[in-house]
This record gives sequence, C-alpha cells and structure tokens, in this order.
Amino acid sequence: MSADASALRGYRRTATGGIAAIGAMLITFFATAGTGAAAPAQSSALPPGQGFALAQNYRIDPRAGNLSIGINFGISLAGHQNSVAQASSQALDLGVIGTSLAAEGCDGSAPTLPPDKQPQPLQVDSRDPTAAQGKQADETAVPLPIHKFALANPNPYGEAITTTAAQGIPGVLEIGPGTSRSYSGLLDGGATREAKATSDISSINIATVVQLTNIHWEATWRSAPSGGPTEGKFTIGGATIGGTPVPTQDPNQVIAQANQLLSTLQLGIIIDPPKIRQSPDGKTQFVDPMGISIVPSTQRDLVASTLLGGIQPLRQSLFDALLQAKCSNATYITIFDIVLGSITGAGSFNLTLGGVQASSGEIAANPFQLGTFVLGSANNAAGGVAGGTAGTPGSHTDGTPGAAPGGGAGAPGATKNASPIGALKSPGARGGALAGVGLGCLGFLAALAEGDRRKMRRAQREIPQFTV
Repeated sequence: MSADASALRGYRRTATGGIAAIGAMLITFFATAGTGAAAPAQSSALPPGQGFALAQNYRIDPRAGNLSIGINFGISLAGHQNSVAQASSQALDLGVIGTSLAAEGCDGSAPTLPPDKQPQPLQVDSRDPTAAQGKQADETAVPLPIHKFALANPNPYGEAITTTAAQGIPGVLEIGPGTSRSYSGLLDGGATREAKATSDISSINIATVVQLTNIHWEATWRSAPSGGPTEGKFTIGGATIGGTPVPTQDPNQVIAQANQLLSTLQLGIIIDPPKIRQSPDGKTQFVDPMGISIVPSTQRDLVASTLLGGIQPLRQSLFDALLQAKCSNATYITIFDIVLGSITGAGSFNLTLGGVQASSGEIAANPFQLGTFVLGSANNAAGGVAGGTAGTPGSHTDGTPGAAPGGGAGAPGATKNASPIGALKSPGARGGALAGVGLGCLGFLAALAEGDRRKMRRAQREIPQFTV
C-alpha cells in the first residue's frame, strides 16, 4: 500500500469523530426543544407592532410650469415601532423656498436665511426620559402664531399636535384657526394598537359667497378585538352658499353646490372634494385634502392682463434696481413672479386644506428565525413602565386631545398596565445545553485533528531518505 493511501486512511478517525459530533449536536437540539426558557404566557395585550400617522392643516402651492414653491402649514407626525415611539410637530415646511434661502448668496455672501434660522420641527423620542411629559413651543422663526406640542413614552405611544392661527386675505380667501393631531401606539393598557390622524379647520371663506365651518378630516387604523381595523371620515359642520345655509349631511353635495355658484360668478375658483381611500397594498388609510384651485377665467384674466400691462414698465425698472443693489434679491423676484403668475393664468394656484393618513399593524416575522431565541413580552424591558407615567394618555379612542402639556399627576388616563414590548428573552436550558455540547464537540474535533497531525509527522520521519 502506498504512503499516500496510508495517509488518507489515517484521517478516517477525524471524519468519524466529526460525524459523531454533529450527531450529538442534533440529538441535543431536538431532545431539549421542549425544556428551554418558556415562551411568555398569552394575554389579551397586543404586541406593539408598528404604526404611523400624519396630519396637516393646509398647503399653499403656487406653480409656474413644473416649478412648485409650496409651503406646508401645521404638520403633525407620530409613529412607533416595537418599544420606541416618536413624534414631530412642525409649524411650517418652506420646501424649495427654504432650500433657496439657505443657499450661499450669488456673490459669495452668507445665506439669506440659514437652515438653523428656519422653522424647526419639535421632535421627541420615547428613549428620552423627558419626552413622556410632553414638550411644547411657539414658532418664533416666522411672524405667525403657531403652537407645537409633542410627547412620546415607552408604552409605546407618540403624539403630536400643531395649532395654526387664522390666515388669508379678507374678502378674497380666509382660513380660520386649525389643529392637526396625530398619534400612534398602544392604548387601553395594551389591548388596542391604534394610529390616528385628524385635521380640523374652524372656517373657510371664499370671496364672501361660500362659507364652510368646522371642517374635519380623520383617518384611523386600529387593531383591537372590539373595533374595526380602518376608518376614514370627512365632514363639514356648517355651510352657507350665496347667503343661504345648506344641509351638510353629504359633504360632496355641499361642495358641488359651492362649485355651481362659483362657476356662475365666473370667479375662476373651483373646490376639489377629498377622497377617502386606501393605498394599493391596503396597508394605509388616506383621507385626501380638499383643494381650492385657481382655474382660467376669461373675465378675471382680462382684468389682470390690463392691470399688469399698465405696470409692466414700472415693474421692470424696479426689479432691475433691486438686482443691481443685491443679486440675491433674484430669489424674492422669482417667488413674486410665480405667485403673481399662478393667479393670473400664467401658472396655477392650488390651496390644499387638511389631509390625513394612518397605518398600523404587526411587524412581519423574520422568515429565517430558527427558534433558538424567543421574542415576547417583557414588563420592564423599556425602563420599567409598570405603574404608568405621569402625563401618559391612557385612551384616545374617542378622539379627545391627549395629556395636557406638562402632564403631571393630573394628566388624564395614566396607564396602569405594563405594555407588551418585544424583548429578547434570556437564554434557557436548551441554549445552555447546546452551547456546552457545541464547545465539547469542537474540543473533541480539535484533539482528533491534533492526534492525526502528530501521527502523520511521525510517519513522515520514518520514510527512508535517498540522496543522489
């Protein structure tokens, strides 16, 4: 028998040892499958899962061609995933205008409005201990009375409320005070998982001929034994069209009557009713905004063309002087031209009011989970929320506002029960046994391999050496 064949046969012991080690690990795995750390007992509480809710008060969006300079007002966002909740309240988002103002000046000078001087969102995270009490602030970056409030706690639960004051041009278009609110998380001691977004505007006055009051948008996504999973609503509390009050049981009919009057008066204004819908994948509930658009009007465009034609020479000389004084004034001139063009037929003007969306559900299980670890309920996994947190909203299924800013002992509905928060369970008997068997098998294989190595070295030394 050759030396090579003998060497290969010497490794049979290692192969046999490896097969035995693998067999021992498999036997231990299946034999201890029922003796590990017990899975958490089933309860009526839902797993935290995930959720998201968004609401806004209104968006002003003048356009010229494909260029939009839209500004969003009164934005509230809230979301949660597993044990973490977050919320954000933003007075306004300047969009492309903010980007332009934050850029370096055309002459290399400092930005007109640096990013840190622009309106900032008020954001909270449940991992911050102070977030459960709620934070609030008034917007100071712009001369608009807008209030922001946000809270987040480890239940998990996040909530944001943004309040805007009345805006508009008297006699043309007036928007009353508005409130956007969103929340997402576990309610009723963990029995309900819910994401909800609402937007309310107290009144809208269009050219003094159409008045709508108490306009309400609402989107809810709920997981609870006693409640339906989704709901979308749009309602109008009161309406006066052409000086005559009209019934509001059917909001679409109210808007149709308003559009009929606006068309008769040839004001070039049309109202687009909201749509209540779900996303194509069926996982998000939407209630679209109500739109107010400037459309072509022969009478209005003729008047506007006459006025603009008369002031065009003055406009040109004024803008030339502004550009010579400071080249960065080009940003303001561009904005002025877009806004003016959007209401005189050169572009389009869109005002969207309200608009909400909500989504909530369980997190998909990991398809590669082999059962070695268990995700379950841990009452104290997120800083020990048992016993409740001051200022924590307990139940909001009725749509009432949450805890007052500052919370404290008087905050409504402090949660008494710990929430089911996904946490990694500590290793049980099965994990310990597998670890011991694995280490033992590795040591056994290493000893076999070392023995074979020494045997082969010894055999090589015994082979006669021939020299030529």
